[in-house]
Amino acid sequence: MELTYVTIVVLASMMFALSGMVGYVYWQQTRMLQHIQSLSAVLSTHFVPYTEPEPEAEPIPSPPEEEEEDDRVSVEEKVENVEGPVDVDDIQGKTVVQLRELLTQKGIPYGKRDSKTVLLQLLKATS
Repeated sequence: MELTYVTIVVLASMMFALSGMVGYVYWQQTRMLQHIQSLSAVLSTHFVPYTEPEPEAEPIPSPPEEEEEDDRVSVEEKVENVEGPVDVDDIQGKTVVQLRELLTQKGIPYGKRDSKTVLLQLLKATS
């Protein structure tokens, strides 16, 4: 009979430990949910939800005087005395103005703000 009592005591203590663990997990879950709810309440007061903008009936065209300035340089289609392939060593020593003149003579478009290396690459690519 003593073995039966020992078995009952062991099983009862295991049930008690398991019920304590389940209670602890439930308590932690409740605390976590409370923290998440308070965090969402704080976030909802600080941030405005995104709303889709209503589509306009008709787009309004911008006046022609407000157009942006074109960065590109207009190149005349006049090609005179275009030499054959450009010597790479020869163009390395030229200035930016000279490189732009060379590009204009060849009819190659370039930007006003292009650096010397970009102009050199354009000349090398087209030679």
